[in-house]
Amino acid sequence: MASLDQTDVRLCAQNCAAVNIRRASRAITRLYGQFMAATGLEPTQYSLLVACSLTGGATVSKLAEAFVLERSALARNLAVLEKRGLVKVKAGDDRRTRKIALTAFGEATLANALPHWREAQSAVETKFGAERLQRLLSELRALMDATSSV
Repeated sequence: MASLDQTDVRLCAQNCAAVNIRRASRAITRLYGQFMAATGLEPTQYSLLVACSLTGGATVSKLAEAFVLERSALARNLAVLEKRGLVKVKAGDDRRTRKIALTAFGEATLANALPHWREAQSAVETKFGAERLQRLLSELRALMDATSSV
């Protein structure tokens, strides 16, 4: 049995992309959640509403691909939004597909939430730096592209 090298464990904790990106994700989600609390939306729900608005009737599969989520996980999230009357899930072009669209209430909710998102975004840009944030987002997109083919 191999012995555990604490130096290797420490390096893993400090340098593991998965662990550190998840930690940063939880921290930023918490911050946005504080700003979004008044809207009744979680940051993940807000992001789904944005995606539904931009795609205008995308299929569940396309949204799952865009969010790098399993279809079942996305379906659970969409069910919550549908129950609240924010989205409508309807049959797609064939029996196997389902399309997602914002309802009028979903559009109004998104419009009301947008100023709260702007406040959260502004807070992040102020604390972290707008240019630095844009560089980070660009690098994260590149990381997603690099890891999607693995």
